[in-house]
Amino acid sequence: MQNPKDQKIVSRYFTIIILMALIGIIILLKAMSVMVFERNYWKEVASRSVKDSVVIAPKRGNILSDDGLLMASSVPQYTLLMDFKVSDSDETRRIKAQHRRDSLLVKHETEICEGLHRILPDKSVEEFRQTLRKGRAQRSRYWKLYPKRVSYAQYKEIKKLPVLCESSHSGGFFTESNIERKKIYGSLARRTLGDVYAKVDSAKNGIELAYDDYLRGKPGLGHVKRVNRQDITIVDKPAVDGCDVKTTLNVEIQDIAEKALLDVLHKQNEQYGGDARTGVVVVMEVETGDIKAMVNMSRADDGGYYELKNNALTDILEPGSTFKTASLLVALDDKKISFSDSIDANRGLYKFGSATMRDHNWNKASAYGVLSVPQVLMYSSNVGTARLIDESYGKEPEKFVEGLHRMGLATHFPLLPGTGAPKIRKPNKDKSNWSRTALPWMSIGYETQIAPINIVSFYNAIANNGKFMRPRLVECILEDGRVVKKFEPEVLIDKIASQQALDDITKMLTMVVNEPTGLGRQAKSDNFLVAGKTGTAQIALGGQLRGGGHQLSFCGFFPADAPKYTCIVSIQTRGGLISGGGVAGVVFGEIAKRVMARDDKREIAELRDSAAIFIPEVLKGNITDARYVLDKLNIRHEWNANTTYRNGKLVWGKADSAGQGVVLTDIALDTSTGKVPNVKGLGAKDALYMLETCGLKVHISGKGKVVSQSIAHGTPVRKGQTVHLRLN
Repeated sequence: MQNPKDQKIVSRYFTIIILMALIGIIILLKAMSVMVFERNYWKEVASRSVKDSVVIAPKRGNILSDDGLLMASSVPQYTLLMDFKVSDSDETRRIKAQHRRDSLLVKHETEICEGLHRILPDKSVEEFRQTLRKGRAQRSRYWKLYPKRVSYAQYKEIKKLPVLCESSHSGGFFTESNIERKKIYGSLARRTLGDVYAKVDSAKNGIELAYDDYLRGKPGLGHVKRVNRQDITIVDKPAVDGCDVKTTLNVEIQDIAEKALLDVLHKQNEQYGGDARTGVVVVMEVETGDIKAMVNMSRADDGGYYELKNNALTDILEPGSTFKTASLLVALDDKKISFSDSIDANRGLYKFGSATMRDHNWNKASAYGVLSVPQVLMYSSNVGTARLIDESYGKEPEKFVEGLHRMGLATHFPLLPGTGAPKIRKPNKDKSNWSRTALPWMSIGYETQIAPINIVSFYNAIANNGKFMRPRLVECILEDGRVVKKFEPEVLIDKIASQQALDDITKMLTMVVNEPTGLGRQAKSDNFLVAGKTGTAQIALGGQLRGGGHQLSFCGFFPADAPKYTCIVSIQTRGGLISGGGVAGVVFGEIAKRVMARDDKREIAELRDSAAIFIPEVLKGNITDARYVLDKLNIRHEWNANTTYRNGKLVWGKADSAGQGVVLTDIALDTSTGKVPNVKGLGAKDALYMLETCGLKVHISGKGKVVSQSIAHGTPVRKGQTVHLRLN
C-alpha cells in the first residue's frame, strides 16, 4: 500500500508538470501569433529600430574608352512601391492614420496619376488610376505602382507629387533601390566590357570581372539614428569608391567594326541563303598591341545578333588558311625555302601517306600546276603549302613546331577570364604521337587550335617589323582622374624572324590582296595599300569535318607600306557563300576604309581651293530638303519645280550642276501605280520613304547612294515584301 506522504509528492509533481505544459502551450501559441498575425507589425518595428552597424556600399568605378569616354557606369534605379495598410500597436491611432491615408489618396488621386503619367508617359493616367485603386482595395503592403525601375531623376520628380512626397510611415510610398550597371553605348563591346550581378554587385565576366578588385571599391560602416521619426545614417567609416578602368577600346572603331560585320552577316543569310552563326572582329594598333575594337556577334533564336560570348578569346578552332602565312614564314626564316622558289601543286591533288589533299579548284580546268612561293600564298594552295613544308621538315617535324613557338603562336594571353590557350601539337622523341599526315595538314591550318586573338597578334608582329606585342586591353587604372597603375605596352619577342623573311612574307601578303588573281582582292582599297590572307576552314563536328560548317577568315594589316592597324575577321557559317575573301575579306575592306577615313586629320579648309567655288553633288530625291540645305550653305541654286508639294506630297526630283550653282528639277516618281519604283541613285532616306510608301519592307547595307535593288523597278508590288538595297 502506497504511503500517503508519497502520494502527496506525486500529486504535486503532476500539478507542476501540467502547469509547465500549459505555460509551454501559451508560449507556443503566442509565438505563432507573433509569427503569423503580428508578423508585418514586428517587421516594421524591426525596420524602424536603430542599427548599430550598417554597411555603406561604395560606388563601383567606371569603364572608359581610350579617349576617356564613359562606356560603363553604375546608376541607381528605383522600384516604386506603395503600402496601403497602416501598422500601429495602438488600434485607435492606427484607425485614425489609416483613414487619413485613404482620404488623401482619394482626394489627390487625379493629381498623382497625372503626375505619374507626365513623368512616366508609357503608362496612361487611367492605367495609373486602376493600379492605385486595385492596390488600395486589396490593402496591399507591397504594391508596385510601376512595373519597371526608374532613374534617380524620375524618382526625385515623383517625390514632389501629393501624398508621395510624405514619409513612408505617413503616406505609404516607399522605394527599393538597386545599383544597375549601365553600358552607355548599349550593346557596343558588351561582352568585352562584361556584366555585373546587380543585387550583390558581383562581376560576371569581361573587364568587369578581370579588374573587379579595382572597380569594386571598399565598403564603409555607419549606424542608423532616428531623428524626427526618420532614419538617418551616420557615417562612421566612409566607403572608398572604386577606381576607373581606362581601356584601349575606341568607341568609333568599335562601332565601325560592328556595323561592317553585321551588314555582311545579314547578307550571308538573306542573299546567299546561309546560316552565319558567329562573327568576330579584332582591330589592333600595330605599334602598341592595343585592342581598339573587339566585336563578338552570335545569332540568337530570334534571328538577331548579340554579344553573348567572347568568341575572339574563347573559340579555340582550327584556323585554316590564315595559318599558311605562319608556315611559310617559318620555312623562310629557316632558309628552307626562298621567295623565288617554286613547287608543283600537281593539279590540286596530292597524296600524303594514305590521305589525299585537295586544292579548292582541284576538279576544275583552273587547277594549279607549278606555282612560285608567292603564288602558293596568293592562291592559297593547300597542296603547294603542304609540299613545301613536308619536303622541308618531313624528317624533323619538331623543327617546324619549334618555329611556330618561336614566333609566338603558342603564347597564351589571359586577357580576360575564360581566354583559351592555343593547342599546337608537338612530336615526342620517338614520334609515336605523330602520323604521316600530321605535318602537311598542320601546315595548312588543321591539327592546331588557335583563337582569333592569337592569329591577329601574330600578323601584328609581321606588321610591326617582327616585334611581337602582348595584346593590351586596359591602359591604366584611375582614381579621381589620377593614374594609380599603368599597364605599359609589352614586347614579348623582339624579332619573330629575320628581316629578309619578314620583307618576303609582307610582299607576299600584299600580293594576295593587290594582284588581280589574289584571293584577298575583296579587301583591296584604291586609296591605300592592304596586306593580308584569306582563310576557309571546315569546322569539326563530332570528330568529323562534314556537317560542322565553315570558318571564313581574313587577317591582315593596313596601310601595308606603313602599318597602323592589324585586323582579323572570322565568321562561322553553315551554307551560303563559302569564301574567306568574299565574306570576311569584304568586312575587313570596309573596316579598313572607314578607319583610315576616320584617322585622316586634315581639315577641310586645308583641302579647299580658295579660288574654286564649292558645288556639292546632290542626290536625286526630296528636292525640297535639298533646297533647304543649299540655302543654309549659301550655295547658289535654281528652282525649276512647279511647287514644293504635289497632291499633298513632297516633290521628288533631280539636281544638276550648272555653271556656279545647282539646278533643281522635279521628276515624276509616282508610288501609287502599284509598281516597284526605281530608287537607284537615291540616298537611303529617300529610297526608304518611296519603297515604304508602296507598302514594301526595306533592308539596307552599305553607305552612300543606292547602286542595286533586289526587286527590279516596274515589278508589281506585293505588300510586305522585303527589298534589299545596296549602297555605295
